[in-house]
Amino acid sequence: MTPRSDGTPIPPEVIAFDVVGTLFSVASLQPLLTAAGGDGSTLDRWFSQLLADGFALTAARDYQPFRYVAKTSLRTVLPKSKAAARDRVVTAINRLDVHPDSGPAMGRTVMNARVAVISNTSTDTTRKLLAGGGLDAFVETVVCAEDVQKWKPASDPYALAADQQGVPLQRMAMVSAHPWDLLGARKAGLVTGWCNRTGAAFPATFGKPDVTGVNLVDVVEKLFALRGAG
Repeated sequence: MTPRSDGTPIPPEVIAFDVVGTLFSVASLQPLLTAAGGDGSTLDRWFSQLLADGFALTAARDYQPFRYVAKTSLRTVLPKSKAAARDRVVTAINRLDVHPDSGPAMGRTVMNARVAVISNTSTDTTRKLLAGGGLDAFVETVVCAEDVQKWKPASDPYALAADQQGVPLQRMAMVSAHPWDLLGARKAGLVTGWCNRTGAAFPATFGKPDVTGVNLVDVVEKLFALRGAG
């Protein structure tokens, strides 16, 4: 894995997008979580637990698929919930609503670069989401954690996507709404673009993304405006 030699970000030949939270909103899961016995904080607590469990497995050189971790972490957060209710929540991840800026951002991307997606969800879930959101026609490469048996932000998923697209790591950008995702991408050698959907500060411990935007189109435009030597 070869990082940018001089630290200068380079305009990308490929832009990879994260899926859940970046291209697709998780807000539609809240009513199902409420029906399962949760409250207004459950969605955030669940996804925090889900990611913590997935990251811990990868750090320990172990692996479990996204659906399994999603179900077990939901049981941790809602220990009194019924299995059927938890299954409905996890299955609904296949039907998340697409963010309104996702299609325009991918349409802008294909004017100057190629599109990939890199996700910790399963390939089946990712492809269902892309098809349901009308994004599948834009996407050349789909890489998921199951392909390498490691969750992002481990370097392997980013490296596999670059390899499948046939580009050096420094000629691929990662766009995500998750700072931890961009930490992994930057350490792998990718250019990074943060979609700051919440107005929060980027964690200082992770360094800085190469570009930041308030929506995906803004991020893509700023990536193409980079002036590093290619």
